[in-house]
Amino acid sequence: ALFSTLLSESNEKSTTTSSETPTLIQLFHTKSITYDENAKLQSHAVLSYQALEVSSPEVESKLFGQRRRANQVINPNLGVWNCCVMREKLVDSLLMIPDTVQHYCMTIDLSDPSMVEPAVSVLHDSLVRLLVGQVSANSGSNGIATRTTSLAKLKTTQFGLAPQEKQPSSLTHKEEDDNIKISLLICAFVAPTNKDDYKETQAQNLIFYHLRRYAAALNCALCFVGKTAIAEEVPILPIEQVSYCWREWILNNHNANGLNQFITPDNHQPDVIESVLLRNAQCAGEWNATEDSLWKALPPLSSGDSNEKDLKRDGQAGDGDWLSQLRDSVGSEQTMPTSRTTASAASPA
Repeated sequence: ALFSTLLSESNEKSTTTSSETPTLIQLFHTKSITYDENAKLQSHAVLSYQALEVSSPEVESKLFGQRRRANQVINPNLGVWNCCVMREKLVDSLLMIPDTVQHYCMTIDLSDPSMVEPAVSVLHDSLVRLLVGQVSANSGSNGIATRTTSLAKLKTTQFGLAPQEKQPSSLTHKEEDDNIKISLLICAFVAPTNKDDYKETQAQNLIFYHLRRYAAALNCALCFVGKTAIAEEVPILPIEQVSYCWREWILNNHNANGLNQFITPDNHQPDVIESVLLRNAQCAGEWNATEDSLWKALPPLSSGDSNEKDLKRDGQAGDGDWLSQLRDSVGSEQTMPTSRTTASAASPA
């Protein structure tokens, strides 16, 4: 009943919102960019919708949070679907968002470097599953110029793979996958590090390197969200300006204030990534960024889905069993191999 009601409401909103208002789909694993207090996901929910009234960056900075907390959105001009992606594939079967919405944002929390690779892999695999089976993702005219990431690139790109490590043979694609294209933006929450801790600093540099490398391989947009500057090569976008930049990015307004903090498609500078950033990502005695993939250099400190750990911290230890039962009732789906799946064990997508 909970999900049927949610999907019914979602479909009613989508008939008007998605076609008339710039709209994007935000995929996240543990942390989202949510301005509308009413859109924060609670308990078992996996999907919510934000109707935002976005102003200029200057106005957004002054009114950050106030108008939305007061629920005073009068003229929404940006729609955001919040999609909580878990290791269970439940979300893929329940999402009923029209395929006319082809702007996606992967929101990634960098506070724990060891959990970045598992989180990105979950989001990546889920995005592939959402696109597989679509006859065409090119319907509609809004934002066609920004559709630079194809399903073929998604199927053949593996986040965290070291430059000298062999690409798994299971990462293959079909010829028609080149014709399915979306606009993809990666928003990474940057957490300050202890500059006196060499390993911690280098772990952050290693994450930056792999995010830049990943975005370049997919030819998508990338931005780092935070409060303070980290390094010259890491432009920081204040969180209060993200909604404005989302809207301008969808509308393809490249000269809008704030978009200069984006690393845009076709401007990734792969030569800089594989020289300067790769050297900065080394950590003598700990890992070799050229040879050690991210899951080897920064293995997760604990096993299990980080979503499940968060639920248990909130006193909802029974959610995992509930979700497993519901997932089983939905049925199995074909999945992309995760980053830790060996080529011999993985099956082609």
